[in-house]
Amino acid sequence: MMRFAAIAALSLGAAMAVAQPHGTPAGQNITLGEARALAHVALSRGDADLALKLGRSLLQANAKDANALAIVAAAEAQLGNHRASRVAAGRAYRASDTSKARLKAAQFAARAAMLDNRPTLTQIWLRRAATNTTNEHDMKRIGADYARVRRMNPFSFRIGGSVTPSDNVNSGSDSALQLIDGVPIIGSLSGSAQALSGTIATTDVALGYRISQSKTAATQIGARLYVKRVSLSSEAKAAAPGLSGSDLGSTYADLSIDRHFRWGKAGNTASVGVAVGRTWSGSEENYDFAVVRGSRSIKLGARTRLRFNASLEERNSAFRDSQDQTLTTFGAQISHKLERGDSVALSFSLSDVDADHINMRQQSSSLRASYHFGKSVGPAQISASLTFGQSQFDDFRVGWISVPGGRQDMSAYGDITLFFEDYDYAGFAPSVRLRAGQRQSNVSRYEGDEISIGFEIKSRF
Repeated sequence: MMRFAAIAALSLGAAMAVAQPHGTPAGQNITLGEARALAHVALSRGDADLALKLGRSLLQANAKDANALAIVAAAEAQLGNHRASRVAAGRAYRASDTSKARLKAAQFAARAAMLDNRPTLTQIWLRRAATNTTNEHDMKRIGADYARVRRMNPFSFRIGGSVTPSDNVNSGSDSALQLIDGVPIIGSLSGSAQALSGTIATTDVALGYRISQSKTAATQIGARLYVKRVSLSSEAKAAAPGLSGSDLGSTYADLSIDRHFRWGKAGNTASVGVAVGRTWSGSEENYDFAVVRGSRSIKLGARTRLRFNASLEERNSAFRDSQDQTLTTFGAQISHKLERGDSVALSFSLSDVDADHINMRQQSSSLRASYHFGKSVGPAQISASLTFGQSQFDDFRVGWISVPGGRQDMSAYGDITLFFEDYDYAGFAPSVRLRAGQRQSNVSRYEGDEISIGFEIKSRF
């Protein structure tokens, strides 16, 4: 050890002069490579001070020396200077010219950020690490690290978006005629009431912050913004010249607080929460709302789970008091994971809308069955679902005509989603959803077919 220290002291003096060719006495010169080697030996022996001095001396010769920056990052980490370690690792990442070196630098920066109690920055560096490897083992490790940090991070964020070309962006009718079962009068539908083709684009941003946590419960405040915009095709614009895509857009915004807690046996949980917000239809305010909600999740076995949810929502219309609504919903789902890794789920929901306006009063129900394949089929992970729904409007009018027996709608939709997780960037990968469905009604205005292809970016972590 004494011999190493003596050599180190001599070499340090030489290393400090590597950038000054005329400033070092004969016999003390060492090459940059020898200085790097000595710094790595110092790190392996736990002599962080010496490694740091050597690393900084190397940077005097070349401020963008990725190896020297990595040495400084490792030395600062050994000294417990995690912020300085992260900064040096970040510089090493930017200075590196190979994916392998950038991967190591990003992982080191993520580790330093976590030790510096910066979980959000840790997540960013883990995603940067994911951009520099295609190795499945690396991706699984990064994904596992990301999931652990996400659980620890009091701040959560989710950003989603989709682009969906569709032959029916306005939920219009397939017919130009207005037919009502039991009424011997035939009317006509405007172009804007008929199915119009175009493209739907959505953006969904949700932020959350955990304000308190114990071993059995946590409280989180949140905010969400959902924006839908529609672009009409040239054919749709010709069919409905008085309608623009902006008229079909919508915006939803809310603020919420939720309490999640364990309830009963291990694995059983529940939550309660409230939210307030506003919606816009096109560019005009639609309604303000306040909702109280709750959920219950029960573990029925190693691979089976039962969930319930319920909510009560008050909506205050921006147009007139008669359009105020009270919405009550209840839902349940049972899911099961098969031994081969596939999963299957069955869910149903019930809803009731009460309002002074007779055309808004309704009772609805739906049943959904879904199946997810655990193993990829070719390059894609595949999920499929079928949804059946029905709605009953006991009192419904079309102009001055009272619909006999009220309006009755039935719908059926099928979805297939393909998720290409191997074609990712920073852990984000493309997803394609194929959707086809049909609505039937005793009022032809509400009958229609839909075929659409949606493109979305999802996180694989």
